[in-house]
Amino acid sequence: MGLRDLINKVPTPLKQAVKDAVYPDMILEGELAPEWHLQDQHGKWHRMKGEQWALLVFYPGDDTPGCTLQLQEFQRHAEQLKTLGVTVYGVNPAEAGSHDAFAQKCSIDFPLLVDRGGSVCRQFRASLPMPYGIKVIRSVYLVNPERKIRLANRGAPSVEAIIRSIEALQQVTKAGM
Repeated sequence: MGLRDLINKVPTPLKQAVKDAVYPDMILEGELAPEWHLQDQHGKWHRMKGEQWALLVFYPGDDTPGCTLQLQEFQRHAEQLKTLGVTVYGVNPAEAGSHDAFAQKCSIDFPLLVDRGGSVCRQFRASLPMPYGIKVIRSVYLVNPERKIRLANRGAPSVEAIIRSIEALQQVTKAGM
């Protein structure tokens, strides 16, 4: 029996209690998002801009089953998100070559950002320090044009639910609420 088999036998409530004790608290909705400036899989630089909505998807690894499913789901909704004025960014410490191969294999068109050393993952509280570097914690943040966190989720939230939240937030913003 391997470690993964043993972990899978641990009851879900116990696993969640361990995560709650070990994982850092997420940045709260309404707080200012950290600034960042990272290159994507093609060497193009991207930064947190104040004039757009950004959806930051922190994911543990390129070409892994859970990450592939999650990012493909964002890709399926990419046009709808773009219509809403939202730019999707995948983020993890993997090198550009790994991101590029993963994006090509899975037909992912949005930028996969290279967070060398994991500093942006740490700023967004989406990582755990490990003896060999960091472990990225699957996390999703929606940042509005004023750089405020409008949505913060661990795991792989439904993209449809995220889109409904974006639509509601944008309506509230238009109405001046």
